[in-house]
Amino acid sequence: MNLYAYIYNDQWILVDMGMGFDGDLGRELIVPSPEELVKNKSKIKALFITHSHEDHIGAIPYLWPMIECPVYARPFALEMLRDKLSQFDLDKRISIIKVSLNNKLVVGDFSVEFIAMAHSTPESSALAITTPDGVVIHSGDWRIDDDPVLGSKTDEEKLKSYGDKGVLALVCDSTNVFRDQQYGAERDVRQNLIDLVKRYPKNRILITCFASNLARLESCYLAAKESGRQMVIVGRSLKKIERIAKTSGYFSNIPAFLDEKKANSLDPSKVLLVCTGSQGEVNSALSKMSNDTHKTVKIEEDDMVIFSSRVIPGNEKSVIEIQNSLAERGVRIITSVDYEIHASGHPSKKELMHLYDLVRPNALIPIHGGKLHLHKHAEIAREYGIKNILIPSDGSVVKLSDKKVEIVDEFRSGTLAVDGSKLIPLNGVVYKQRESISNNGVVSVCLKCSGGSVKLVDMTCLGIFEESEQDEMMDIRNDISSEIKLSLEGILRNKSDNNKLKSLAEKLIKTVFVDARGKKPTVIVHISS
Repeated sequence: MNLYAYIYNDQWILVDMGMGFDGDLGRELIVPSPEELVKNKSKIKALFITHSHEDHIGAIPYLWPMIECPVYARPFALEMLRDKLSQFDLDKRISIIKVSLNNKLVVGDFSVEFIAMAHSTPESSALAITTPDGVVIHSGDWRIDDDPVLGSKTDEEKLKSYGDKGVLALVCDSTNVFRDQQYGAERDVRQNLIDLVKRYPKNRILITCFASNLARLESCYLAAKESGRQMVIVGRSLKKIERIAKTSGYFSNIPAFLDEKKANSLDPSKVLLVCTGSQGEVNSALSKMSNDTHKTVKIEEDDMVIFSSRVIPGNEKSVIEIQNSLAERGVRIITSVDYEIHASGHPSKKELMHLYDLVRPNALIPIHGGKLHLHKHAEIAREYGIKNILIPSDGSVVKLSDKKVEIVDEFRSGTLAVDGSKLIPLNGVVYKQRESISNNGVVSVCLKCSGGSVKLVDMTCLGIFEESEQDEMMDIRNDISSEIKLSLEGILRNKSDNNKLKSLAEKLIKTVFVDARGKKPTVIVHISS
């Protein structure tokens, strides 16, 4: 959920507008709350996009309509964003300006230059944000790869030129701070995948990887080609990426990948399937294959599944569930633990220190990671010799000057969940109620009040009883009926209003369930006369 604001002379520019994934309690995904941006809408001059990953552009369809500012992006990110916006009928509304390298964009008192950075998706960039009071380098997602198989390498000369002039602060990616040495290059991963696929000439092979990693998809194609196989892609996001890649000038020497409908008609030893699901996503192609619900592709014993990816923290359980299900079906599983078949797009400690050498910042602000990552990044910077280091929290307003960096204010920050067609606060009443229902079930009762008597007419329970427990449910219903008659009829004779009756009935019913089941369900009471 990357979203940053830079403020100078009461003018604002934004950097990235990303989403996060969260499938709990009916949530589809989560986005940052734009409350402060909406309040300051008239001051926002532009939104700059560092690259095309969902955690950097995924919230734009949900939040941009509340802000309505020009968007600047390099060509590949622009095409990815247009495709996403078309699903929301926003592609004609939003002004997206295509950006090239070596070109300074003047927006109000800001001058912004995109700097090429190697990453796991094409055309990723750092931003050099210049104001009359100094320059900030916002790193975006990056790594050092001196010989990338696709896209540009990190422009070290440009970064050094800014370092020579003086950099007020480096705002920098912290994702891989716990790794001392950098990952191998994507070129090494390519050769390892080719060798691995060649090693198993008789098996049908499936590779799962991040859909947006064009270099990895190209490597999969070459592994198929060199082993005499045809490459089939399975999953909507892969089909979308192939189309956008070709529109953006990539994959020009690669023929169209085969559709999944061809997979079952081909000799298993002559096909290489590439599918979505490397992170255990519930509706991904691999997830459906693992539980035999995929409409087209059926997993067979002796198939081989290669996970050419790393598990993003938080996704471990989902990935293990898929791998266990595949193993139960007789599938052989190979991961990056077994072979070097994945290279990260984020910097290790060694790469961070190299960036410090180039930029020589006056201050460091670590971003893009949990608090543990940010503190570790700060430790690395201190070890290097950077003295001004500030670890921010969501909502922190950080003042940057050549003398010091400090938190001078806190903006309200929060998280909204995309829930159907609505944005709902993550800590609001809706999800508190859903969590309670999920944990304890729900009881709906209908009471009839007439002539000074109260009668339990109906009781419906959800998420409490198994079908085999109907007798126990009737016993509890009888107990509730007796307690209501005993406790509420006197109150009714005193002409209490329905709201008081409902409140007392809810408490009474919860008490009966706690005694009988040890659970306090959500109770809904309807009163008729």
